Amino acid sequence: MRPLDFYRLGLSLAETADSEAAQRTAVSRLYYGLHHEACCRYFRSNSDSRPLNANRRHSELRDRYNRRDDTESKAVGNLLQVLLELRRSADYELAPPIRFRDQWFAMGEFVDHAVDTARQLLDALEDYSPGEAEDGCTCLVQF
Repeated sequence: MRPLDFYRLGLSLAETADSEAAQRTAVSRLYYGLHHEACCRYFRSNSDSRPLNANRRHSELRDRYNRRDDTESKAVGNLLQVLLELRRSADYELAPPIRFRDQWFAMGEFVDHAVDTARQLLDALEDYSPGEAEDGCTCLVQF
């Protein structure tokens, strides 16, 4: 499958969710779809890079983007971090309203914030390495 299929599912769930569980799942799908997409695009552009450590793949991918000197890479790294934090809040803060970065959000507002962040991240990925990752794309991970 293509990583952005998770992202598209997240968008669909965000629009049609009929429960808080579905709204929270939407945030998670947005993050994982774009995390995998960012990983595929990173290795597409940096094919000689060493694999990610499986135990640190999320933070290591973000850090690799942030260590580069170009603004496109740093934007991806920063937005990956924000979306990861949103996903964590969706998964672990089970009593709404949800506190995120010193702000309180009703569930619908929180999901809207995640969708907006995810769209910004996809735009940043397009600036970094245009074109959706292929079907069956795998991230180089060292176990």
